[in-house]
Amino acid sequence: MKPRNREINIFNLSMLDVISGAMAAFLIIMVILMPYYKKEHIDYQTIIDELRAAVAALEERLVSADAETAAAQQRAAEADARERQARADAEEQRDRADALARELAKTFLVLYVRWNTRDDIDLHVIDPSGAEFSYQKKTIPGRPGELSEDNVNGPGNEVWELRDAPPGDYKVLVKLFNVKDSTKPVVIKGRLFHREGSNPFPETRLMRKGQREPVATITVDDQGNVELH
Repeated sequence: MKPRNREINIFNLSMLDVISGAMAAFLIIMVILMPYYKKEHIDYQTIIDELRAAVAALEERLVSADAETAAAQQRAAEADARERQARADAEEQRDRADALARELAKTFLVLYVRWNTRDDIDLHVIDPSGAEFSYQKKTIPGRPGELSEDNVNGPGNEVWELRDAPPGDYKVLVKLFNVKDSTKPVVIKGRLFHREGSNPFPETRLMRKGQREPVATITVDDQGNVELH
């Protein structure tokens, strides 16, 4: 019987010893280095946590900044709306003031003349445009004013009136249209009524048929003031 070869067994055991020793050495090194691996892991986690906290803080600041921006835009919009409203109110007040000024600048005119004979006396009024009102033209298209009272038999009176008098000169005249009474001269009196009160006309005397005489000139200025001369 051939004897067994034992060299292979010795070689196998020696390799196992080497491998076991290497593994033991590796485990010892791992055990020694394990605390350092653990510490490095904890440091990374801390950094991650800090970064997350920083991101959250930035997000919060962004939300706060957006809120502040929205609030600022709202305040700006409200301020702009208030400014527009203030301008509109000022414009409205200015328009009202202008309208009131125009109203205050208006005056009415009422011209009244009378006489105490039986004669026919006519009142004539020439407005600033040159339009002449009389018994023939008691009203004139496009022109304010009206001869509202016209008597053909005296004693009588005649009246010319104007609601809103445009600025300018108004000439007042009287004419002896028809003689019906022997009493001469015919004495004509009258009065001007306007916004500020009234003024008497100077007496005018007429002697003959067809005679036409100026009574007065009325001046109305841009502010509605009236002057009789």
